[in-house]
Amino acid sequence: MERLRALVRKEWEELFKIKMVIYGSVFLPLLMGGFAGFMVWTARDVPPEAQATLLNTALMYFLILPVMIPSTLAVYSIVGEKEQGTLEPLLATPLSDWELFLGKAVVAVVPALALTWALFGVFLAAVQVMLGQIPSTVLTLPWLLSMFLLAPLLSLFAVLVSMLVSSRTSDPRAAYQFSGLAVVPTLIPLIVYSARFTAVNLFFVVGEGGGLILLNAVLLYIAVRVFQREQVLTRWK
Repeated sequence: MERLRALVRKEWEELFKIKMVIYGSVFLPLLMGGFAGFMVWTARDVPPEAQATLLNTALMYFLILPVMIPSTLAVYSIVGEKEQGTLEPLLATPLSDWELFLGKAVVAVVPALALTWALFGVFLAAVQVMLGQIPSTVLTLPWLLSMFLLAPLLSLFAVLVSMLVSSRTSDPRAAYQFSGLAVVPTLIPLIVYSARFTAVNLFFVVGEGGGLILLNAVLLYIAVRVFQREQVLTRWK
């Protein structure tokens, strides 16, 4: 645990020195929060059924955030450090591959979830102000599970995919491109569900959550298995 804490502190210190990382982490929440706020504004004078659809669409933005934000952080975590020349000293430490991947995943997931949940709180306040009350379709078990179960699982999935891609390429541009394509399948069920239903369904949330738990476990195992630190140290020149 002490090695993990040291790694997390070191990673955050380095990431927050990069302006593009800071700008990206701020811009995406503002953009998605603006879209969600527009959905609430549009829902002021519509029938309850249409209001539920608009608010359901707003929820989708909060499930996109924990996927998009950590992808950039996770890609940089390996191939970006290799480009900067800071990865080799880290690989020479006593950290195991499991500790390395877990620590870097925490570094990317925690800020994404903190921003997502903070923005969700602002969204609830905006709903209260603009609609006069928080509709019964919002603070339900499916909504809460979506925010506090699906959001962390989606974020971890995006991070693991991005780190897997990042660890297998030495070209930062290719890593960013492939990691972006890899997270698209995560968003497809959310988009399809938002288009076809007017309320978040508990069966869907639990089903997707269970599937993501299995996927994340498999991805973590594969990512650690294919990561060869000797190859990184000797061949990425």
